[in-house]
Amino acid sequence: MGIQILKVSGNGNINAIADTINKYVVEDGIVHIDAIGIKATYMTVKALIQAVEYLVSKGYRFNLRPYYVKVNTAGNDIQPISKTAIRWTLIAKEKSI
Repeated sequence: MGIQILKVSGNGNINAIADTINKYVVEDGIVHIDAIGIKATYMTVKALIQAVEYLVSKGYRFNLRPYYVKVNTAGNDIQPISKTAIRWTLIAKEKSI
């Protein structure tokens, strides 16, 4: 299975986003989170803080890397529009004892 890419909306629920991030990172060890715009980016940052707090409390080590990526979004007339998103890649591993 490929790496899951979550697309965050500015109207999302922070708790639901954080829970989804944790679900995929615990199952697969890695997840990408994309956000376009100020509201979506703010929601993503808050959800990542919450998700990372959970991972730390469960004894996970993690790496988090933000970067820019081009994504295609649907335009008004089905013509894709290329936009720049911020993508965070979260990788987590359980600490070995």
